[in-house]
Amino acid sequence: MDIFRTLAGGGTRFDKRRFQNDLKIFGGADEASTSSTSVSSRQASSGKHKRAAADSARSTKSASNGAKVIVPDGLDFFGSAAKAKSTTSAIEREERLSNKKGKRKAAEVESDNTESDSDEEEEGCTDEPPVTKANLSAFLKKHKLKTKGTDVPLPMASWAELESRFSVSPWLRNNLKKYGWEVPTAIQKGAMPVILADRDLLAGAPTGSGKTLAFLLPLLHHLRAPNKKENFRAVIVSPTRELAQQIYEQLKRLSEGRNFRICVLTKTADASAVAKGDDIRKRKKFDILITTPLRLVHAVEKEEADLSNVRHLVLDEADRLLEEGFLEQTDSILAACSHPELRKALFSATLPAGVEEMAKTFMVDECRVIVGTKDSATETIQQELQFVGSEDGKLHALRSLIQEGGLKPPVLLFVQSIDRAKDLFHELVYDGLHVDVIHSDRPKLQREGVISAFKRGDVWVLICTELMARGIDFRGVQLVINYDFPQSVQSYIHRIGRTGRAGRQGRAITYFTKEDAIHLKTVVNVMRQSGCDVPQWMLELKNPNKKERKKLKQKAPERKEIRTSAASSVGRRLANKKRDMVAASKRRKVEDDNKGTTSGNRA
Repeated sequence: MDIFRTLAGGGTRFDKRRFQNDLKIFGGADEASTSSTSVSSRQASSGKHKRAAADSARSTKSASNGAKVIVPDGLDFFGSAAKAKSTTSAIEREERLSNKKGKRKAAEVESDNTESDSDEEEEGCTDEPPVTKANLSAFLKKHKLKTKGTDVPLPMASWAELESRFSVSPWLRNNLKKYGWEVPTAIQKGAMPVILADRDLLAGAPTGSGKTLAFLLPLLHHLRAPNKKENFRAVIVSPTRELAQQIYEQLKRLSEGRNFRICVLTKTADASAVAKGDDIRKRKKFDILITTPLRLVHAVEKEEADLSNVRHLVLDEADRLLEEGFLEQTDSILAACSHPELRKALFSATLPAGVEEMAKTFMVDECRVIVGTKDSATETIQQELQFVGSEDGKLHALRSLIQEGGLKPPVLLFVQSIDRAKDLFHELVYDGLHVDVIHSDRPKLQREGVISAFKRGDVWVLICTELMARGIDFRGVQLVINYDFPQSVQSYIHRIGRTGRAGRQGRAITYFTKEDAIHLKTVVNVMRQSGCDVPQWMLELKNPNKKERKKLKQKAPERKEIRTSAASSVGRRLANKKRDMVAASKRRKVEDDNKGTTSGNRA
């Protein structure tokens, strides 16, 4: 690899001819020869004559004569000193290989910096034998799959079975290959055959494990092709508009070339750009509807949307949709989907017992597919608990992490309320961080702008509430910090699940105070199930009782205002002073304009 080409990736040119003697320290005589034929010939002759002396002395003089230079390990940043004989042909071979890989990954670049839950391959063999009743037990154990139900369809071992077992159209296979889905993940292997077999499904898998693709592909298979005569044939419900938009983006990639008519219905828009700006009442003929629950309920009540023809209903983040805040809306949606052949699929990273019991009341002969341990986090996340004493200690711990170099962007920082998100933003913005905040009080356009800036890398630290804890996949999030202790085990799993996605490594730090200690064991249990090292004293903590868990889930504890830094207080006062000056200037201008208008009327 040409390390100077890598260093100059931003467009800077490196003059190898001018710095040829320095270049040979890293690349050897052969690499230097690519910059000048005449120089290399002189180096070759002199290098041969002086090689013995150079090897014994290991001096800088040996470098100027084309001999191999031994660089200390601490200075050999690129591992190139031991490879001084690497030739131009080796570099060319690597470039050719890189070009081939580049073509295969071109689609990933087009899809910006965010991908849905299933955008990476699962590690493992790509040519596993098909699953039979004989090897089923071993297959389930290998992939940590648990299935339950009557005649549950056998899992699939590879994408090849889509055609051989289910006659999935070749265009779907082609789109899988085009966008880099080369190997199905565990949840895809277990859940897809159930939906393809036209069965109701209750599925649970860790965050970032590929749940979105697990229901999108079977859904497109059942729809076959666009149908201009029928109304909505499939509905996907998600708790947030951001997740709805993300599902839409992945669906467009997977359905590329088929012209399915897809409508995104959220609180702030009747239809997405797919509807070309038309009012939904004028364009009811869509194949697929992606929506948030409240907006869909309003559309049904106003007779803007007719769900009587829906054959496939997917509840993404089902645990949230079946909680008190969304339960009534979800019931209304289920009642509106009145087709006798309706099939339902529920997906979530966490499946509390109450949610499962509720789901069974409206599902028919359902199959249950779980990956790993129920209510567990992915094993690729390094989870840490940090005692900070009090609320003031949180900000001190965070600033210490920044100064020690432990805050490696991109970072998501979770707090329990909108007010605390604003307070923390006002503290950190004066620390020189590229920080921003996102919450439901901000307008849709502002939220979209913040998300785009975070994807581009313009924002390093994004402060957020529970809004961003579910489903949203920012590619490459290095660190998640729970500034405020999560209110439930489900909240904790969804929060930290924004990192360590699709097999990548991630880190999650949770701050806790003396007031949070009573609920500490809920997080400790998740850490233990995920294989994290937990101190013995934490394992011996008492589990909070049902009443305590319910109380915390319903109402967040009152916390002290986030404001400890004198420096940031000064900065805040300056900002407020500037704001007041601008406001006063505007008032004076308005008053002057009013006076001018009054005098003009008198004249």
